[in-house]
Amino acid sequence: MKNTVKMAVMAALLSGFIFSAGSLAVAGADLAPASRAGQGTGAALSLGSASPAGKDAASTAKAPEKKDAEKEALLPVDGSPLKDADFSLDSVKLGDSMARAEKAWGKAETISHSSTKDTYGWEGVEASGYISLLQLYSHRKDLPRDFDLPGKGITEITVDGGKFTTNRGIHAGSSRENVLRRYGRPSQVLWDGENKEFYMLYEMGKKELSFVIEKDRVSRISMRAVGKKENGVPKSYEDVKSGSFLPERDFHIAGYELGKQFESHNFEEWEKKMANPREEIWYYSGYAVRLTAKSCIISALFLTDNRMVTPRGLTLGDDVATVDLVYGKPHRIEMDVSGSEPKTSYIYFSKGKSHVLIINFVKNKVEGIVSAVNPTR
Repeated sequence: MKNTVKMAVMAALLSGFIFSAGSLAVAGADLAPASRAGQGTGAALSLGSASPAGKDAASTAKAPEKKDAEKEALLPVDGSPLKDADFSLDSVKLGDSMARAEKAWGKAETISHSSTKDTYGWEGVEASGYISLLQLYSHRKDLPRDFDLPGKGITEITVDGGKFTTNRGIHAGSSRENVLRRYGRPSQVLWDGENKEFYMLYEMGKKELSFVIEKDRVSRISMRAVGKKENGVPKSYEDVKSGSFLPERDFHIAGYELGKQFESHNFEEWEKKMANPREEIWYYSGYAVRLTAKSCIISALFLTDNRMVTPRGLTLGDDVATVDLVYGKPHRIEMDVSGSEPKTSYIYFSKGKSHVLIINFVKNKVEGIVSAVNPTR
């Protein structure tokens, strides 16, 4: 009972912190948006004594609108392991000849040759493969051990438009969330902060499938054969479903780590700051960082809108079924029925429970995500 009460208090405190991310109250201080002239100088930093956000702020905060992405209906959840069919596009698969691609897609509109590759292009799609001479050369028995040609025939297919759709119904323009719902947890999610893009990567043996996400939508799809790689199936969430803890990388956001000293990315400008004598909050594009004022140690990271995603590709506004798929069963579930809308919190721990990830829902949609040092430890 005592531990349950502790967790309820922790969830309430942290959920209030998330829900009020856009309007966190600071007693006796105004929140001044950062101007370019003050970026990085602290010119827009207001000092005061912090007070927790009240219920009014929490209840009025809303999940960000997904704009165009919301217009696309959510696809059914799949998330099954990748198979060979997932590396094909409209009957053309990796390893096929260019002649096979032209039979399926019509005569190529563009053809280019380099010293190692041939690339054929159609509207919205390109296919490339190593030149025949290099493929013949790869069969020599006196080659170095580390020489490994990814494969014969087509070794990469790239889609950036047109009518082409993957085996699971994803095309250029699909929503990021539908990628998660159809393919499950990515092997990796990489963030290109300068270009405001995310790369959601899925792997199966010596094959990779990647989706480039821009403004919450798929801008490019790539499937390719790669060099030497251990065979295996994509990583699953069975470790979470069985009750073990999340790996440390799941508590990172935008390249920042809990307990580390804060140093702002040189390619990104903060949008606003808040501070009191004990701690500061720096707001960036889609996320914020809370840190101690003097030592600048990161104590919490949270999402403010769908311009940022978690290491598993999740963001605000996503459906609870998507969370269940990519994160699995939470270690704890807390309910808050004190407000006008009931709130549910999924709580996940790191090994040793030193870190906590809390995902808050209202009406089965994600309204807040926070990664924090566990306040009960």
